[in-house]
Amino acid sequence: MPMSSLADSTTAFMSTFNDGEFERMLSLLSPEAVYIDPNGIEHSGVAEIGASLKSIFDGSLGSVSYDVSSTVLDESDQRALVTWTMVMTAADGSVSSVDGLDILRFEDGRLVSKNAFCKAEALAIRSVS
Repeated sequence: MPMSSLADSTTAFMSTFNDGEFERMLSLLSPEAVYIDPNGIEHSGVAEIGASLKSIFDGSLGSVSYDVSSTVLDESDQRALVTWTMVMTAADGSVSSVDGLDILRFEDGRLVSKNAFCKAEALAIRSVS
């Protein structure tokens, strides 16, 4: 069932990460969804995207939370720019964080693309064919 607005779709998707709702996150993806991770690796389809994001939900990275600092919505293109800080707390209590940006695009309330960027010490270089 389509969400009522781009803002609702964006909030629903982003909240799954803080709420630890892996299955709900998957349910918000279009079957043809594409996720381009911060290293430039493309993951296509629900299963591949789920496998690539599982560590955020399963404790592999410790306790993870996202602080969304801004959201810019383009209703005509169904695109959202979401800036965030991901905070990871390890089992030993040490805390680390990374700032990033997601470019999200929706169709009929479902995510069709997520292109993620992070600020890092080194650039992720990929070859161009």
